[in-house]
Amino acid sequence: MRPNTLYIITFLAILTLSLGVPTSTSKSAGTTQGQPAPTSTPSPSPVPNDTAVPTQLPYYVVATVWESQPAAPILTYHKFKTNRPSTYSTVSRLDFAEELENLYQSGYVSVSLEQWLAGDTRVPAGKRPVIFSMDDAFFRNQITLAPDGNPTKDTGLGVAWEFFQKHPEFGFHWALFSNLGDKPYGEGSHAEQQIQLANVIVWCIEHDAMVYNHTFGHVNLKNTNGLGVTAELRWNDEQLRKLLALVHREDLIPRLRNMVALPGGRAPRWSDSQTALYGYIDPDGRKIQAVFNIDYITRPDFLKPPYAPKFNPSNLPRMVANLKAIDYLVENKEKNPIAQSCEIGPLIESQSDDPDYLGEQILYMTQNGQCPQGVYVTDKFVFSANMEQVELIQRVEESSQP
Repeated sequence: MRPNTLYIITFLAILTLSLGVPTSTSKSAGTTQGQPAPTSTPSPSPVPNDTAVPTQLPYYVVATVWESQPAAPILTYHKFKTNRPSTYSTVSRLDFAEELENLYQSGYVSVSLEQWLAGDTRVPAGKRPVIFSMDDAFFRNQITLAPDGNPTKDTGLGVAWEFFQKHPEFGFHWALFSNLGDKPYGEGSHAEQQIQLANVIVWCIEHDAMVYNHTFGHVNLKNTNGLGVTAELRWNDEQLRKLLALVHREDLIPRLRNMVALPGGRAPRWSDSQTALYGYIDPDGRKIQAVFNIDYITRPDFLKPPYAPKFNPSNLPRMVANLKAIDYLVENKEKNPIAQSCEIGPLIESQSDDPDYLGEQILYMTQNGQCPQGVYVTDKFVFSANMEQVELIQRVEESSQP
């Protein structure tokens, strides 16, 4: 070995010992200058990630499918009483409870008048629509609130509410056409009666028993001039808003709508009266949305969907809800089409609000026999579908918007 090489090896050995660095062959930690040598800390083992990546669920849109044009009978009640027999305008509560049961067993379900007029004609598969209406509100036999805040069982809406609690799938939707200037309501002073009535109206609106216009004093519009027609409608609308303000519920005013039921089904006969009615604008600036007449079941006429060719919002039919009307609906239920249902998809969720994309999927499923031909109703669109094409015929309106 050369001398220079020996010197270098000797120097490195001395330097190693002075720094206290163990040699690579040491089996235990050595010490330097009386202090323990640094101990190396092992790196922690990686922890396995047990969190599963969520599986993307298929996305579907459920549509009601009408293979033939649907129609919703509007049953219009007036007063209620305890004992039988029922009359053409006053129904006993026992008869009313039986009527609801018979309709339920015949496959009918309650639907919202506003939703139907907005184009939303969806009902569960295998069911038929019926719309409940009431004129001349508010009488105490129609609705009175119990201490628990719900309608008493000895009133019309109390019977309907109790039935809904037992059969929630039947639904609870009412259209109440009110005369707020022709009768008192409740007990006590006039001020106390007004508060009772206001609380009743609040309960109704909060539970989808919506309040509309039947004129202030239940006048015969056939013989009323234009100024009188406007006054009757305006007074009733203003009184409704005053009652809501009385109990500090102005927040409900945006939910009101401008719809009128003709007292006795009598439309104005003079041109100025007709202009006043069909051109009426409510205190919130809403144009007239619908005008309803009334008739007996001897001339049955049911509400068509708004996309139907003969739909006329200025002359919409209602039927007096006497025993004969209910019997007719039950006995002739097969004449009223039932709803079908179709799950459209799987879809790309981000495109499900695109009517063109949704229409393409409906056409594919129709052509492949997965869903029937007919009118498809979703929460946003109405399509007409056959084996050759799918056409968008209406966008469902936001009925909750003014």
